[in-house]
Order: sequence, then structure tokens, then C-alpha cells
Amino acid sequence: MLLIQGGHMVFDVEIVEELVLRAEYILIVGGGSLSIGSEDQPFPGEAVIELHSNTHSTELPLYGAKVLAVRDGTLDLHGRHVPITWTHLAHTASLGDTNLTLSLPVTLRQGDQVVIATTENRFYMKENEVRTIASVSEDGLEVTLTEALEHTHLSVTQTLGGHTVETRAEVGLLTHNVKIQGNVGTDFSVAIEGCDTAFRPDQHATQSCFNGRHGDEIGGDQFGATVILSGKFPDLDLVMGRIEYVEVTKAGQAFQLGRYPLHFHLAGDMGGSYIRGCSIHHTYNRAVTMHATNNLLVEHNVAYNNMGHAIFTEDGVEQNNVVQYNLAVYTRTSSSLLNVDVTRSSFWVVNPNNIFRYNAAASGTHFGYWYRLDHHPSGPSTTNIYCQNTEQMGLFFNNTAHSMGRYGLWVFSNPGYHPKSDICGGRDVVAKWESFTAWHCERGAEAVSGTKLQFHNFVMLDNQQAGMEMVSVKGGFGQDDSPGIFNSLVVCHSALNSSACTSGTSGIVAPKTQIFSISNVTFVNFDEGGSAALSGCSQCRNYQGGYRAQVKGLAFENSPNKIRFQWEHETIWIDADGSLTGEPEANVVPTMGILPTDSCTQEAAFSVTKNVPGSVCRGAMKFLRVAVTNPSPSSLLGKDLVVSNDFGATHIPYLMFRIGGAGWMGLVYTGATFDFNFENANQFVNMSYKTNTKFMTRNDYYFVKHTLTQTPDRIETTKGERQSLESLPDLTTNIHGDFYWDTDSKELTYMVSHSKKTTKRHGNMVFDDRVPGQSRQISFSVYKCQHKGCSAPDPRPVPTTHPDAPFRWSDVETWKHMPVSTGGHPTEAEYSLPVEGDEIVIPESMWLVVDTATLKLGRVFVYGTIEFDDTMDHRFEATIIYIQGGSLMAGYSSDTPFTHSLIIRLMDPEDVDAYSMNLGWKTIGVFGYLRLHGQVCRRSWHKLGATVEVGTGHITLAEDPDASWLNKEVGVTTTGKEATESEVRRVVAINGATLTLDSALKFQHLGEIHTLSDGTSITLAGEVGLLSRNIVVEGITENSNGGRILVSTVFQNGKHYVGESGR
Repeated sequence: MLLIQGGHMVFDVEIVEELVLRAEYILIVGGGSLSIGSEDQPFPGEAVIELHSNTHSTELPLYGAKVLAVRDGTLDLHGRHVPITWTHLAHTASLGDTNLTLSLPVTLRQGDQVVIATTENRFYMKENEVRTIASVSEDGLEVTLTEALEHTHLSVTQTLGGHTVETRAEVGLLTHNVKIQGNVGTDFSVAIEGCDTAFRPDQHATQSCFNGRHGDEIGGDQFGATVILSGKFPDLDLVMGRIEYVEVTKAGQAFQLGRYPLHFHLAGDMGGSYIRGCSIHHTYNRAVTMHATNNLLVEHNVAYNNMGHAIFTEDGVEQNNVVQYNLAVYTRTSSSLLNVDVTRSSFWVVNPNNIFRYNAAASGTHFGYWYRLDHHPSGPSTTNIYCQNTEQMGLFFNNTAHSMGRYGLWVFSNPGYHPKSDICGGRDVVAKWESFTAWHCERGAEAVSGTKLQFHNFVMLDNQQAGMEMVSVKGGFGQDDSPGIFNSLVVCHSALNSSACTSGTSGIVAPKTQIFSISNVTFVNFDEGGSAALSGCSQCRNYQGGYRAQVKGLAFENSPNKIRFQWEHETIWIDADGSLTGEPEANVVPTMGILPTDSCTQEAAFSVTKNVPGSVCRGAMKFLRVAVTNPSPSSLLGKDLVVSNDFGATHIPYLMFRIGGAGWMGLVYTGATFDFNFENANQFVNMSYKTNTKFMTRNDYYFVKHTLTQTPDRIETTKGERQSLESLPDLTTNIHGDFYWDTDSKELTYMVSHSKKTTKRHGNMVFDDRVPGQSRQISFSVYKCQHKGCSAPDPRPVPTTHPDAPFRWSDVETWKHMPVSTGGHPTEAEYSLPVEGDEIVIPESMWLVVDTATLKLGRVFVYGTIEFDDTMDHRFEATIIYIQGGSLMAGYSSDTPFTHSLIIRLMDPEDVDAYSMNLGWKTIGVFGYLRLHGQVCRRSWHKLGATVEVGTGHITLAEDPDASWLNKEVGVTTTGKEATESEVRRVVAINGATLTLDSALKFQHLGEIHTLSDGTSITLAGEVGLLSRNIVVEGITENSNGGRILVSTVFQNGKHYVGESGR
């Protein structure tokens, strides 16, 4: 261990040969310092700090092993100054070339190593190449390599949509004269063979193997060197780090938090510190970490082949750091740290109030830049009084990303990014990402959730799925208030890749919710297959959507495919200035049967999906989004909502997963009348639902009409009952929710309008001044009451005996009163006692006493009353007993119980696939009254009064049972560890508290009282419960399914039947 305690260790600049410092630990405390060169005099020779150790070494508290740590002091590392640490190819370097032409002059030396980034698509990460410099031209623009290239690396300049676009491979310097490196233990080294198939970065991709997913490589313990600067207290200038033009390699320690190559840890304000011009390559756990660190400068660095996030902010409190002019190539997925490192990014940002500019991310496995903004900080900085996801945006400017496995830029966290004017609150403010270029990624840029998020001056080309996309964002309209995309260029395919466009490629994908604005965007080469410049409803489930996007200043170059729709009612596109359709304020929507033919025309440019064409609706048309939820009766669930008018109809499917809840969603337009009907449900009069209509502004209205089969007794459209108008609602005199009932046609029409009373319409406000509108709700219900005056009568009194002259099962004359074609009455002329398998229907007016033995029956429908005569034992067998409004009785109450034996057996039918009435076989469906009152015992269970040993045939209870226990089955609970030691026996004799059983018990059952030293008594005793009853409902379990009693409600023939049992 090297301990620098208040002293100063300096590498001698006069030494010519290489200086190597080897240590397991280097710790700087007490204001000490370690210096290699200085800002004014960089180190001219070769210097190496090699940290050696292994995973079994003793770790220093806080810092670990194989570490250079600064606790209180300064780390000054200044390698030879390199003006240009990375640049771009000026001309394409082809397969087999040994010469590179660069865009900026470099000061590279013979023997230096450089990395040349791949320029292929997102699946070609292995085409990054590391080469050694053989020579450099005098002007620094021509570099000769010692070995030919194995892949082509592009340098292409194109003019696209009036913009000059450069797409060039980056070339980054890996070699510096000052090095920090970890030793590699040969004991842990192993050759890893690459997987059979290439690594796939897609979200749900499955790799063919694990260790070799990135190809052939040498594996090891991944226990590299670490450099950590962490003062005892932050913000007290206890540590200073000035690190420039240093090579850091074989660094970072996998599987350990806080063990990173270059790590500013809980350092606070680090103004004056920097990491400049370094190369951090072949690392096992990230590259540069800023943890609870502010005002640090990270610039002109090259990060290559790093596992996990490369340049990384950690807890969410990091602010005002400047990250600029850095290059990150081949940032790799890591399975050895956090979940987020599996889908790593080259630049990981957890607080937006930092500056990221002029950086480049190339050929990483997942994301170039990831803004992951949680609601509150995490880790050691955890607090609830600061919200980084409401912090205002710092600066994101002039960054690039290409050949990323997933997205160039991703703005995603579960709470979303909602920038505010104050900490954790205040008004919403705009957040801008500016001047970003992304190519050859899956998506160029995506923002998942947030408020007023904007992309400005983006250039997106040759991205597989989408150029830019926002998923669930909110705000107003226009550049000052709206989420949106402004002043950008989107190219589907270019000279980079003529096959970049696919049938699913979109230039811009609008969100699935809220409002969105697109302004001054040029689309180029959207001419292939199903590619489209615009599409909507990002990440929607089927048939979601219905939200608005407005556009202006659009230009289309070789892009006949303007809009692709996925389904009807998906998105409303508003053309503010005519640049989309040729007519200002026209709407583009999916073609639907309800569109007026005189105003709406289907056009090929908006019909990229042939089975979901799009139409342009011109003139004074305004579309609204209507959601229908909470339907009743439940039989409406799953049915289509059919919306129709004079022009046609559109079918809207019911979906469980809609935005805002289960139900239906569709588009309507103002000033029109729409018939709402549920498919195959016209017979319903009793019906209710709720609607929510979005985007309504002053004077907006539409009518909804229902055609009913009967005159309802009650109609509601908003809170409280209203009376019908004498004519159809009128916009000038009536208000939202007013309705008219036409007795002759049985048509009910209600009005949905913006406000309770109309006021002056907003002026012709477009784009920046467009009014987002409001939501208006309807709570619609119509009822045909079951009872006169809509008041339910008092409940039927519980009978205490049957009528004086009931019908009797044993009387043949009874069965001529049954419905014809049912059991006992097969034809008009024939009637007799039911035979086996008959289906019985007890009509509503009949009270039938079962006074004889019955045969096995099929279904039994009880609309009247069945009573079991208490003069005999009964066995009643059926497949289903369906009680609707009627009663099934045995006994009248607990005071007058049924005293004989009644066994109701529920059986499977001969044809188990026959219709079971949505109940299932072997069911008593109670939608009326089930009154089964068996004999009452004084107590149904007791504790054991004494322990029962194995082989004993009698048990003693803690109390005397009553005589009803005789000849009944009892259950004796386990008191051991196994639930299977519970036992069932029949009681054959009772003598006080002692029960004689029909056979001996197989297990011990405790029945003891223990007294503790303080006199407290604890009873450790099993329970004995009476299982038998004189009324039994049982399912015959030939197919392993038992019977059941279902007490519920049903709506039949305009009435609600509510089940009740026991009263």
C-alpha cells in the first residue's frame, strides 16, 4: 500500500525511460497529492500506474482494493497534450484499406492505437476496429495503419431536403503516454467462443448463448483498477482531480457498486476539476462516473468497449456538470451490476440540469443518450424534498448517435419528465433537446412520458423503426406550450442504406395521448412499401388512440407516403397551413362510414395501409374524441358499439385495455347527429353508460340518438333526472345534456355541448394559438321500471307454512298445470308424474310440495315455489336447479326447521357439452330465494378435553355435546405438524362428554392445559367439529368437479332478479 499522508509524490519529468508505479492500494489523505506532470508542463515521457490485486484481496473501507483513492488531497495527472483526441473520416475507408483520411489534423504517433467506429446498421457492432498507427502525414490528415481494415467505414456527405448532412465514421485515440491500468491475472483468463448467432439488442430478443454473445473474446475475473475521488465531506474542497490525456484500461470491477474506472463519489462542488482528453477503454464497469457531483468538466474523452453505462450520473442530484466533445464507441450491455446496465447507454443522465453538447455515441448495444429522470433521488442522496423529474432542462445540443442497437436518444422513466418552474412544483415549462443527429438506429429519438417535451433541429436518417417518436406526452398547442418536433429533417433511406426503409418505418410517430405539434419538418424518401412520413398512436394497443396532432410547414421530397393509419378512429391530423393536404385547417382521419361524402375524400397519400385508408376532410369540420365506459347491463360488454348516421356506420369494438378504462372509443364531428347502438342489443330498454368527449370548445356540439323498444320511465344524461324537451335540443337555447323523447318513433336524442350556455366562439386560432379544448361528460341511463311508479314493493313475507291447498308432486293432476313440452306434461293431452331425465318447470303461480320419492331429473326451473314435505326423508337429484324469482324451501326458520333428511344431489348430464345456461353443470343458481333450514344443534364444535392416543376408539370433549351428535360424522383436527393427520369418524355412542367412535384413531390428538410459572394457563387442544347435517347439498364427483350454490342477480325480460339465501 502506498499512503500519501500530507506529502507530495511527483513523477520526475527528467527521466527518459518508462516510469512504472505498482501498488495494490494508493491512498491520498491529509492534503497530500500525487502528480504526473502539470497543466503548464505535461509529462513528456512514459508513466504507468499499475494497480494489482484480485477478488480475494482485503478491501479498504469505502474504497476497496486495486484502487487509487483521494480522501483529502489532489490528483494531478497530465499526459502529453493531444489537440485532437478524436475526429471523423474525411473519405470512406474501404475493406482492405490501410490508409485513413481524416477531417481534422491529428498529432498521432507511430505505435498509437485508434478505434474506427462502424457505420453499418444497429446489428454490426463487431465491425468497430482497433488499429495501430504506422505513420502520419506532415499535415496530420493522412494516417497509415499497420494492418488493413476488415470492414468498410463510411464518410458520406449528402444534400437531403435542402440540408447538407454528414455521416462519417469516428476515429478515436486510445493511446496516451500516461496510463492507469489494472493487472490481468492469468489464473482467471479463459478464451470465450462467440455465440452461434449475433447479439440481438431488441427488447424481447433471446440470445443463443450468454458469455459469447458479443463474439470471441478473452474472459477473466473482470476485477480492474479503480480511481475514486471522495472527500469526507462534500463541498469543502477536500479533493481535487485534474486528469487529462491519460489512458485508463483494464479498469472497473464487475459485480460491485462504486468500483468504476474514474469515479467522483459524493464529491459535491467540483468546480476546477476535470477529466479531459483521456481514453477509457476495455473496462468492466462503466467509464466515468459523476456521483452526487456538481460542476465537473468532462471533455474530449474517448470511451471504448465499456461494460455498462459509459459516462454516467448516478443518484439524480448531479447538476451543472459539463459533458462535451466526448466520443463513446461500443458501450456494451452488462449483466454484472444494475438492471439498467443490461440496457446500457453511452451517456446516462439522471438529472436534466446538466450540459451535454458536441458528444458522439457510436455502435453501442442499446442507447446513445438515456435521460432517466426519477421522481426523487436514490442511493446515498435519497430525499423527498427534491424532484429531478421536475427540474428544468440544462442543455442538450449538437450531439450525435449512430449504429445504436436501440435508440439514439431515449427519454424514459416511470414517472416521466414534467419540468416545472419551481422545485417539485410550479407551472409547466418547456424542455428542449436541440440539434441532434441520429442514423442507423432502431429509433432515432423517443420520449416516452412527460410534459412539454420538444425536439428541435433534429436530423434523423436511415433509422429502422422511426426517426422520432413520443409516446404519452401532454401540454398545449404550439411551440411555446406543446410537446412536439420542430425544424427538423427526417430521411427514410439515403445513400447510406437504400434498404433502410421497411414496411413499418415511420418518420415521426405521434403520441397515443393528449396533444402534439409538428412544425417545419422535411421528409425525404418515404416511398418504399409501407413506410410513412407520419403515423400516430405510439405504442397503442389495438384500437386505442383518438388524439390530435397538428402540423404546419411540412415539406415532402420523394415522399408520396404521407400518413399510415393502423385502425379506424386512431389519430386526428390537423393541417394548420395546408402543407400536408393543400388546404389550411383540413383534417386527415382514417376513412369511416360516418364521414360526410361532400366534405371528406379518401386519398392515396394517407392510405399507406390499404385496409385502413385515410381521408382528407375539408371545410369547417372539427373532430372530437368520445370514450364510452361503464356500460350496463353487463351483457353489453364485448359487443361492438355501432355509430351510424345518414352516410353510413362504423363499428367500434369493446376493449378491456383502452386509454381511460375498458369500453369503446371513437371519433365524431361537431354539428352532426349520431345513432348509438350496441350490436345485437336493440331489445334493451334498461341501459346506462358514461361518455367523455374531448377537445370541445365554445359552440361545439353534437347529438346522440338511441332507438328504444319501449317508453322508458326515467331518463338521465347528467347528474339528476331531467324532463324531455318538447322538440330536439337547440344550441342557442338548450344546454349540455338536454334531450328529447319522441313517443311515436321511440327515439331518444340528447345533446353534448361545450358549456351550459353558449358564448361567443373563439376566433380562428391556429397552431400556436389553437385552444386545446375541454372534456364534457355524460352519465346516460334509461330505465323501464319493474314496478309501478318505480318503487319496489315490500319484500315478500317469509312464509310460516304452505298454502291451504298446495299442489302436490304425488298428485298426477298437478302435472297438467305445468307448461306443455316440459317434464310431466309432454303434450297438450298427456300428463303424468315426471320420468327419469325430465326437465321440470315450476310456473310462477305454483306452490309445489314434494311429498313422494323423485327420480333423477335434468334441469329444474323454479319460477314458483318447491317445498319439501317434512313427513319423510328426501333425495332430490338434478343437473341444474335454476331459481328465478321463485323459492326452494325445506323448513321455515331456525325455530321451525326441517326435521327429516334431505339430500340434494347435483349431477353431470349425459351430454356434458350441452348448454349449461352460463352456470355450469351441478349448480343451484339462486336468483330468487333459497330457504334451507336444517335442525339446530346447540354447538357445532368443541375442544378436546383430554389427549387422545394412537389406537384409541373414544374421545373426551371439554364440554358435553347435545344428542344431535349421535350417529353423525365428526372431524378431529391435527395437533401435529402434518395437516393430513386430521381424521373423520362417526359417533356411535355418547356418554356425557365422551364420544365412542366407529373406529380407532390413527394419530395422537392433544387435549392439554399447560400452566406457566406466572400462573397463566395455555390450552393446547385439538378441535372436534360436527360435519353431518340433516340437509345436505352435494355434487357427484365422477369427473372431479364438485357442485356449487351460486347466489347472484340476473336481468331477464326487462326485470332484475336478485338472489337471496337463508331468510
